[in-house]
Amino acid sequence: MREGSGFTSQQWLNGLLPEVDSARSVLASADRLLRQDGALERDLDAVLATYSIGIERLMKLALGTAAVSRGEGWPKKMGFTRDGWGHALDEMDERLRSELREAIESGDWDRKRLLRSWICTLDNDPVWAAVVRTLRNYADTGRYHHLDQVSGKEVSSRSSRTMWDEAERAAIASSPLLSAHHQRTIEGADFAPFERELRAEVADSIKRWVSIVCLFGFHGVLGEDWRVIGASALPDDALPVRVLPSCEAQA
Repeated sequence: MREGSGFTSQQWLNGLLPEVDSARSVLASADRLLRQDGALERDLDAVLATYSIGIERLMKLALGTAAVSRGEGWPKKMGFTRDGWGHALDEMDERLRSELREAIESGDWDRKRLLRSWICTLDNDPVWAAVVRTLRNYADTGRYHHLDQVSGKEVSSRSSRTMWDEAERAAIASSPLLSAHHQRTIEGADFAPFERELRAEVADSIKRWVSIVCLFGFHGVLGEDWRVIGASALPDDALPVRVLPSCEAQA
């Protein structure tokens, strides 16, 4: 707990620290699941379940501590999806990026160009955009997509497999090397090495989002409490961060 924190010692010990440890552990498990060999159909539900839990926790920690640092108190509607919180991961992602962008532009930061390249990358990564939509769908109603069809209820979710396909297509389109490898599989090359590379590409995009959000903490962008929590949540192999080529000019 840092001097000047907006939280009490009890809140740190019994709330924030266990939560950030859990988020970090769950995200590490999700990363390992996605990168392992084998057909994705075997692992997809486990991948989506673990990522959705870890990403939701990290988003709520970042947004909640930032609100407390601004003197607004912990958000009261954090459990309500209908209000843009709860399992609304895509809406929380948009809110978090907006807060980061505003803080970067309004602050006098030593590494402002670097910070701009990071937020540019978060804003423009098509793989992450597709992934976070998929995670929101799964966390909200998508995990019951097939049961809802059995029960005869109105199905409001999309197929997780269909949405994950969109993330994979974005990864292929964003990487010339992966795109070339994909073409070789169409022409008859072994599919397994390509699938392993594809899974790693999507995992890299998710880890980059996690790493950048945590690294903003080192610079104090979301306040002093996130400086500590972001450092605690940072993945072991977070560095170096590879920004999008279109964002490199801002670094």
